[in-house]
Amino acid sequence: MNAPLPKQATESAANMYEQVSNNFNEVAGKLASRLRSETQGEVLFGVADRGRYATDASIYQVTPLGVFVPKHPEEVATAMAICRDLKVPIVPRGGGTSQCGQTTGVGLVIDHSKYVRNILNLDLQAGTVEVQPGMVLDNLNASLKKHGVWFPVDVSTSAQATLGGMAGNNSCGSRSIAYGNMVHNVFGARAWLSNGDLLDFSH
Repeated sequence: MNAPLPKQATESAANMYEQVSNNFNEVAGKLASRLRSETQGEVLFGVADRGRYATDASIYQVTPLGVFVPKHPEEVATAMAICRDLKVPIVPRGGGTSQCGQTTGVGLVIDHSKYVRNILNLDLQAGTVEVQPGMVLDNLNASLKKHGVWFPVDVSTSAQATLGGMAGNNSCGSRSIAYGNMVHNVFGARAWLSNGDLLDFSH
């Protein structure tokens, strides 16, 4: 049987918890306030909202500081700048279909799946399509079907999985032996770095 901790140690731990909790609430308040004033996106910092985003298809559960649902792509950069200023980690999220916990974290979850989910350009002659990161695979293929083409990375969670998340995970699917993984089917991507630079990663 373990001996009880000294009273000083338990009081010190309690004080530390209180300090961390106060700092957490202060940062969360500043973050939510700035997101509301500087963007038009949905700012979700309630207990229920944070609880819904605390997990994905994995076994992991990590309650985030808050959730931001951008209505326009530019608002992602704005949210990143605010997080950089307040030293808050960023957790990008698509459909939350990962089984490895990549979309769970203690920072600000940025959910692209509600609004940032459009087809930007379709070039049938080149066999390419440009999409926003929140585009769901099944929705993309439904749009491509009328042209007699499809995106061949057929993950089992295609009704929820987003192209942005699939690219981040290098997703494959049951036909990957024939058609390859995402890395074999993505010609390029534009992405913001943590310092705010927008880079073009393409062949």
